[in-house]
Amino acid sequence: MKSLLPLWLAITLFAVSLHAKIPENKTIIAKMIKGYGGEKNLRQLNDYEQIWHIETKTTDSNGTDKRAVHLPFFLKTELIYPNKTETRTLINDYGTKQFGEEKMEVRGAMLDAMKLQLIRLFHPLVLKEKMKSLSLSEVPEYYVLTLHADHLSADYFVSKKSYLIEKVVGHLQMGEQNMEFVTLYEEYKPINGVMLPHTETKYAGNVNTAVMRLKEMKFIPSVQSQH
Repeated sequence: MKSLLPLWLAITLFAVSLHAKIPENKTIIAKMIKGYGGEKNLRQLNDYEQIWHIETKTTDSNGTDKRAVHLPFFLKTELIYPNKTETRTLINDYGTKQFGEEKMEVRGAMLDAMKLQLIRLFHPLVLKEKMKSLSLSEVPEYYVLTLHADHLSADYFVSKKSYLIEKVVGHLQMGEQNMEFVTLYEEYKPINGVMLPHTETKYAGNVNTAVMRLKEMKFIPSVQSQH
C-alpha cells in the first residue's frame, strides 16, 4: 500500500494542475493599469504625438515616423525618408494614403493592415472597455490577451513580472494566407508618470523590417470621437 502512495500523490497533483485557473481578464488588466502608472496617468495615452527614428532593416535609408494618436479611433503616421514621404491616416473604418500630392483611399488588406497598426497601440484602459472581445491564455513568461475585432485579431503578450505589454502580434488574413505583424516593446521608461516603451522592433512575418527609437513625446488635448 505504501508503494502506491507516491503514485497516488503524483496523480492527484497532476489533476489539480490541470484544473488550476489562470487569473481572469479583469484581474490581469487591473494589474496592467497599476503597472503602467495608474488610471489617471494612463488616460494621457488616449491622445498624443510622437516622433520616432526609423532604422530600416530592409533598405539602406533610415527615416522618421511622426505619429498622432487619438484612441481608439484615429491614427495618423507620416513616414519621412530621404527620397519619399508617405502619410497614412485612419479614422474608424476609413483610411487614406498620401504620397506627395497624390492621395488615395485604401481598402481591403491595406486598410486592415492600418487597423492593426492602431489596434497594437491599445493600452490597458482601452482593452478594459473591450473586455467582451478579449480572450486570455498564458505561456511561461506571459499572459496573452487576444482581442478579436471582426476578422482581425491581436495578441498582447503581458509580462507576468511587470504587467507591461512586451509584444503584440497582429493577425491579418490575405486570401488563404495568414500574415503576422509583430512589434516588440523594450526600454520602458516613465513619461509624465506613465510607462512607455522607447524602442519598437518590427517584424512582418519572420522578416525584421525596422527598429524604431522614440525621440519626442507630447500629450495633446482630447478630441471628440467620431463614432
